[in-house]
Amino acid sequence: MTKKILVVEDDENLVNLLHIYLVKDGYEVQCVRSGKEALAAIQSFEPDAMLLDWMLPDMEGIEICRQVRFDHDFPIIMISARTDELDIVLALEMGATEYIRKPFGFREMLTRLRIHLKRYERELQQQERISQMLIGPFRVDLIMFKVYKDEVEIPLTKREFKLLLHLLEQPGSIKSREEIINILDFTKGDRRTVDVHIRRLREKIEEQPSSPKWIKTKSGLGYYFNFPSQEVTYSS
Repeated sequence: MTKKILVVEDDENLVNLLHIYLVKDGYEVQCVRSGKEALAAIQSFEPDAMLLDWMLPDMEGIEICRQVRFDHDFPIIMISARTDELDIVLALEMGATEYIRKPFGFREMLTRLRIHLKRYERELQQQERISQMLIGPFRVDLIMFKVYKDEVEIPLTKREFKLLLHLLEQPGSIKSREEIINILDFTKGDRRTVDVHIRRLREKIEEQPSSPKWIKTKSGLGYYFNFPSQEVTYSS
């Protein structure tokens, strides 16, 4: 199946060159020139990878990257003239898979793109073989996005599911409020909202929410799921 590449770039000359090289390499390509168009194209075009410029007319590429990462795992290659190490680190922390400095060689870009697409395809194939997570009395259906405790479904909102899954994936690992804010797309610094969601989640999964067994608080640091990581199992 032909892979689809979304190009998000406002430099018309570079857009034209990228389109030529990508089509010649066998890809289906859609090009947009703004962040708003990019977010819309992700829903309609459903790309397998994205080439993303940092500086766009309406928003920065790292903000697009951050928003995309809430729901999508496909490779994002950030292309930018910025060379500062802190900028590169920021892009990678926001979810970019790769960072390529302008000007760049098109052969190198195509090679890096192929490598990331192959890696992503292998990850998808592996994920397809894993359909559920088992952790203590909890069973997480990773296909239907449902959680069961002692085989009784726990009704969770989308954000509650994402929050619980984030805690379950690394039991014992403390998740700071700032990390949870980023995962759940809350307003920056909205720490109280995190506490409210933790409280509601405890009310749904704990026998005694005021004295929780599963979701623990580490004072001044954040929250963690209380379970030995080596006892978590996955199955198809």
